[in-house]
Amino acid sequence: MLKDNIIERGANFLILLPILWIFTGLFILKDGDKILVVLTLVSTAISLLIYKTSIYKDNIKNPYLWLMFTLLSISIICEALHIYNPVNFRAIAIITVLLCFLPLKLITNKTLSIIMIIGTISSFSFISWFNYIILTPREYGPFNAIPYATYLCFIATMALILFFSTKNNIIKYSLLLCLCLNITTIFMTETRGALVALAPTLFGIIFYFSYKNKTIKRNAIFSTVALVILCGLSYPILKQRISQTTTDITSIQSGDTNTSIGLRLDFWKAGFHLIEQSSIIGYGTNYFQQLDTLANEHIIPQYAASYKPLHFHNQFVDIAVKCGIFGLLALLILLIFPIIKLTNKTNNEALLIYSYTSILILAGLTDVPFFHKQLFLIFFIMIGIMYGRNKQQLKN
Repeated sequence: MLKDNIIERGANFLILLPILWIFTGLFILKDGDKILVVLTLVSTAISLLIYKTSIYKDNIKNPYLWLMFTLLSISIICEALHIYNPVNFRAIAIITVLLCFLPLKLITNKTLSIIMIIGTISSFSFISWFNYIILTPREYGPFNAIPYATYLCFIATMALILFFSTKNNIIKYSLLLCLCLNITTIFMTETRGALVALAPTLFGIIFYFSYKNKTIKRNAIFSTVALVILCGLSYPILKQRISQTTTDITSIQSGDTNTSIGLRLDFWKAGFHLIEQSSIIGYGTNYFQQLDTLANEHIIPQYAASYKPLHFHNQFVDIAVKCGIFGLLALLILLIFPIIKLTNKTNNEALLIYSYTSILILAGLTDVPFFHKQLFLIFFIMIGIMYGRNKQQLKN
């Protein structure tokens, strides 16, 4: 009996390993997505060995999975025709296979809590190592700070939702510590856009549970105290970013947009002009010549065009430039579909879908989350899992 229990736990661990990996090693290692391919194949093989095709037969009824099949088909067609592919083929293939064969009954709140705790420890240690041990400047680090900070937002929101839901005090306060560490780690990445995405999302979650549990006053006091403490501990970093923001705004007002914020404004302006010129099908990645034309017409500065940006620092402008209005509509459908099709609109799964979508949209105002395959993977895998769990709870 003990031997069978150990084997079962080991098998379940291997099945869940891809989920653990996307919250730990996916961002840390350069080829994290390639390792995820192997882990997904191992997870699928063990799932088939234990459950045969029963999991597939249940999961294939999930409408969200068919949406992923559609994205996979689009990606295959684009690759075959050698045209611009807005969907990373490897990422969508991993998502589709994983959601087909993953036993959703294994994704419990306790399991997610443990994964969030491990993810928090690994990310805090990772950033601390580069920031304070080997003293690597942000621009020379081995990772892109902006999508990494968005990934931390995903962990923080899930930790907060699970904190309000769990009964076990040890796990509950471990999750609270996770939330505080993740916010601190976001401060350490010196990324402003992530804070813009995280703050209203956390506020919405706190307000919902406070209103539901009639603890608005208590939670407001606690949240304010916690925020003051976190800001105090991170004051040197916050002071530097506030100073940088003030300097950027002053430069923009004087006509110099060659700053972090100023260049984003130039790219957005260029993006809107390009959308007007090719609003139906977009440019794909063939827009650099158009940027030079806009610079020659003095619509954007020459230095902005010379950057030859791979994206336009706004998810919605970027997709509209590259794929036209139809691409933008497709993106909006991807974001809205799971929300309008939810069976239970107030359980934890629904809250997590709302929260992840909120972070994606707000972060997408100054960055392109779906351009980064790690965020693409995390978002669609977790939305697919939560949507499937939401549907299964109705049946149960």
